[in-house]
Amino acid sequence: MSLFEFTFGLSAVILGLALAHMASTVSRLALAGRRVRWAPEPLLLAGIIVLVIISVWLGQWRARDLTETTVGMMLLQVGKLILPFMAATFVLPDPVPDEGPVDLYAHYDRTRALTFGSLILGLMAFWAVGMIQWASGQVPDARAMTVGSVLASLPWEFCLGYGLLIVVRRRWLNIALLAAGLVYYGWEVVPDRLTG
Repeated sequence: MSLFEFTFGLSAVILGLALAHMASTVSRLALAGRRVRWAPEPLLLAGIIVLVIISVWLGQWRARDLTETTVGMMLLQVGKLILPFMAATFVLPDPVPDEGPVDLYAHYDRTRALTFGSLILGLMAFWAVGMIQWASGQVPDARAMTVGSVLASLPWEFCLGYGLLIVVRRRWLNIALLAAGLVYYGWEVVPDRLTG
């Protein structure tokens, strides 16, 4: 068994559980039928989170040639994967109550700081791991590490967008930003190819 096969198993469990949790919640919402007051915001955000999880999962393939790691790097790996998992658990109401109405917008409004906060922390964790790998020479063909290149590599756009969505409560703006984020992220992620 290669190091990649050994370490990827843990990544697959964490990210697979996140997707399974979301699918299970959507099925319970569907079974609740007319009691559910649907809203576009949590559904658009759920779409973004699914894209994040799948792209992170597939992005693990880049580590297939590593022949060594440390417990510290594995702890960072687990930490950065737990954050998208947490976003997946916050985005839709769970448990879905057996009785009474289920308002998805109210849930979105109540948990927006948790969901977007998890996504922001996840972006920063992925960035930090990338910086550690860059500084330690694990990134082949990387340019010289300078203050400017480090700052340029920060995930500014999504962090600012997610931060804005935490504080701005205007529904039209939330829907517009989430839809734009879903289209942009989908445009970036869906065409990615894996080889090997």
